[in-house]
Amino acid sequence: MSHTPQSTQEIAIILVRPRYPENIGSAARAMMNMGFSQLILINPEDPDQERMRKTATHHAASIIDTLTICDNLEEALAPFTFVAATTTRQGKKRDGLISPPALVERVGALAPEEKMAVLFGSEDKGLTNDELRLADALVTIPTVDFSSINLAQSVMILCYELCRPRPSKTKSPFRLANKEEIGKAYDAVETLLRAVDLYNPENPDHWPARFRSLLTRAGLRAGDTALVLDFIGKTMNKLK
Repeated sequence: MSHTPQSTQEIAIILVRPRYPENIGSAARAMMNMGFSQLILINPEDPDQERMRKTATHHAASIIDTLTICDNLEEALAPFTFVAATTTRQGKKRDGLISPPALVERVGALAPEEKMAVLFGSEDKGLTNDELRLADALVTIPTVDFSSINLAQSVMILCYELCRPRPSKTKSPFRLANKEEIGKAYDAVETLLRAVDLYNPENPDHWPARFRSLLTRAGLRAGDTALVLDFIGKTMNKLK
């Protein structure tokens, strides 16, 4: 029996640099199967919507007709409060990978009105480390041997997990900060780091990157980012 949980309407599927219109169409069809409708493309290599529609079929044509195309991932993520990014590669910069069911547990703690996005990278190279840093959670789909999964298959697996009924939890009465608010807090922290000369000349991005990671994964509320901005503003005034 098909079902469309209301929460899926607050979850956007974002394809970053997808290469083939047919894969985009297949991803849209997978989204429609699971009750998702918000599709965002970042710098698609070939945004031919007619070719997308052929694999989306007429059932998912509405997703193709209403998709959004952006050229800047950070701007596209600005209104979202929780971002999950998919990856198959592992390394010291990709610690803390979680499975799709574990992602569902994280999402279960979000308030119903929170806006969430799931990022999928290009078919050949996936997401860059800089793009992964924008995420609150890194998700990998476990495989037995061959780790390469078709883009539309990955979308289907994540959408299936996210649309499954999950036990209700006590929701926080506070709104999480969205990526635009966190970005402003990060910019302020970076300004302060430069003002107090807290940097490594051999690796000038070391401290800013650590603070970016901290602010991204801390689950900050909107009031928290306002507090950070106020504190750093007053600190900067004292340093003048």
